[in-house]
Amino acid sequence: MKSRHIILIVCMVAAAAVVAKAQAAKFPGVSTAQLKELQRAKLTTPLPLPTWLPAGFKLEKIELNLGRSVKIYERSLVIIYSTKLADGRTQRFALEAGFDGLGDLMYEGAKTISSPVGKIHLYYEPKDPDTEGEKLKNYVMTEWFDVGGTAFHYIGWYGGEEKDDPSMAMISMAHTEKILRSLRRF
Repeated sequence: MKSRHIILIVCMVAAAAVVAKAQAAKFPGVSTAQLKELQRAKLTTPLPLPTWLPAGFKLEKIELNLGRSVKIYERSLVIIYSTKLADGRTQRFALEAGFDGLGDLMYEGAKTISSPVGKIHLYYEPKDPDTEGEKLKNYVMTEWFDVGGTAFHYIGWYGGEEKDDPSMAMISMAHTEKILRSLRRF
């Protein structure tokens, strides 16, 4: 009887490992520890994760402050992916949840991307209405899009202190679109 329990426990642990490995393969660049952290966050709010990443990208960091006891204006969830290029510059993007005070962007000419989480409106270096239509250099962002009742947006120049930050590099529009098209609800 005791050996049956041990065998059952071993089988359950092995099955859990197989499920975790399958989920990690479905969402590339995510470590097992990060997957566990995302699963805990998922209990509070749904998450969009990319199922495709450009070569070298990994989940760098998860910033979160969620829970029933957290006031709506204090809630945060930012999922940050990055890679280091051969020339030493960093490419980084983030998926950020919005919980309070959401608004639309003031730009025109959004490109609409279809993805499994819905339509996403992308602004990739849009024209700045304040400077007679000059392109906003290194500006990549989406309008808020809904994932299971939570608003998210994609920030394609995440963490660059300035628009001309020499330590950062843009992600190409083609790769940006492919990342957005690959988003799935986790």
